[in-house]
Amino acid sequence: MTPKRKRRAGATETIGVSLDMETKRKLKELARERHQGNVSALITEMTEAAIRQAAFERAWRWYGGPEPSDGARNEIDRELEEGWALARRKNGRKTAA
Repeated sequence: MTPKRKRRAGATETIGVSLDMETKRKLKELARERHQGNVSALITEMTEAAIRQAAFERAWRWYGGPEPSDGARNEIDRELEEGWALARRKNGRKTAA
């Protein structure tokens, strides 16, 4: 009998979370749509979004303004994504060198 293969140390950590059935179904559905069914990848994505949102809210409070509406926040997110898309774009031109 061969021993069980050990997982790579530090790769991931398993946690227990209690969810109602509807929330679990929605998570699995989103994971299928976005991450080929990988719920862990979806949770990582959601965590990163929550961290960005919390940082945005802290910065907004620091600047002293009221929190933006959902519409204003969505517009800011859209503009940021558009900027990143332009920054990543490769135009296929060769350099003069």
